[in-house]
Amino acid sequence: MNRGLWIARKNYLCGLIKKVSDGHGGDDIEFLRQHCREVLEAHPEEKIEEAIRCYEEMVEQLKYYPERKLK
Repeated sequence: MNRGLWIARKNYLCGLIKKVSDGHGGDDIEFLRQHCREVLEAHPEEKIEEAIRCYEEMVEQLKYYPERKLK
């Protein structure tokens, strides 16, 4: 995978992770950054597509549940 495509996919994945987080009340930005780094380290190069599919499925599941807000 060329570098430009990988960067675009990385940004897309991090956006998906943020959507999942927001759907469950949200998380601290530092936590999200660390989580994104860990997911990317666990899914190098082309394996990033596996992580993207996983988070796309989680985002899809959020459609069936109301957004949770912290009080």
